[in-house]
Amino acid sequence: MKIIKSLFAFATFFAFNTASGLSLTERWPQIKAYHEIITKTFHSSAEGNLNPIKTHSELLLERADALSVENMPEEFRSPKLIESLVVLKKETKTVNELVQQNAGDDEITKALGKLHETFHKIVKMCQNEKK
Repeated sequence: MKIIKSLFAFATFFAFNTASGLSLTERWPQIKAYHEIITKTFHSSAEGNLNPIKTHSELLLERADALSVENMPEEFRSPKLIESLVVLKKETKTVNELVQQNAGDDEITKALGKLHETFHKIVKMCQNEKK
């Protein structure tokens, strides 16, 4: 019986967290579009493959430009989140500039890692705002 209760609790927890993640992207499609590119580029760079970011840095910048307060779901609009969105856009621009300037792989990887952390900070803030 304890196993069944544990499995039920785990399933409920998983479903709640999945629903939270899905509802964020459902309500803010621009963050979903950004996420698709940041995921593809960051995880490859963590494995030493910078080709995706070098190929998609301009697309990532376009997706960052599409993120705005106007299309952000109202329940997420807080001064901290808006400030973090400005930082995300600035860091995305920096990554793109590094790629365009053929900067060293270490420099691009470091900037992309910082950008990825900022993105996750925004996602976490959105999840906390929802609660």
